[in-house]
Amino acid sequence: MLLGAASLNIKTVVKNLDDFLLRPLGQAYFQWNMQFFEGDLDTQGDLEIKAMGTNSLMQKEVRSQRLTMFLQTAQNPAVAPFVKMSKLISELAYSLDLDPDEILNDPEEAAIAAQIIGMQNNVGQATGSEAVSPNEQPGVMGSPEGVPQPPQDLGATGTGGGNIGTGNVPQAGESEFSG
Repeated sequence: MLLGAASLNIKTVVKNLDDFLLRPLGQAYFQWNMQFFEGDLDTQGDLEIKAMGTNSLMQKEVRSQRLTMFLQTAQNPAVAPFVKMSKLISELAYSLDLDPDEILNDPEEAAIAAQIIGMQNNVGQATGSEAVSPNEQPGVMGSPEGVPQPPQDLGATGTGGGNIGTGNVPQAGESEFSG
């Protein structure tokens, strides 16, 4: 929706070019040719001039949206085996006025890139023999490892250990009563 709203100004300009420049110019050329053409009279006839710039722009936008929706559908594991993903991505790039040969990897380059990404993910998950258990947080520079322990004594007011709460209100005569 945002892309459609952003391209509304462009569509308006193209529509104005169609209506106020291309159509009158095409009609004038047609009328001139009908009046001054010195060729065979069989070529004369009625013709309606239609400027199709806005229509082609809309068709292109609709095609891009449909390809994007299909790409999202193809992410489903049940549908993915039936889709030629490289062809779909190539068509999507073409519909967005991008050269697929320039921006897309061929299958060999794609396999190499997938291996590099896979190796980076494996390195990020576990480094060497030190695996992080689910109960521990990864260590940060100079910080102790492990899950922080909750405070042991909350105190009578419930504010001990940095936790905020009402706790037990001290009564008159108790040591923490402020009077």
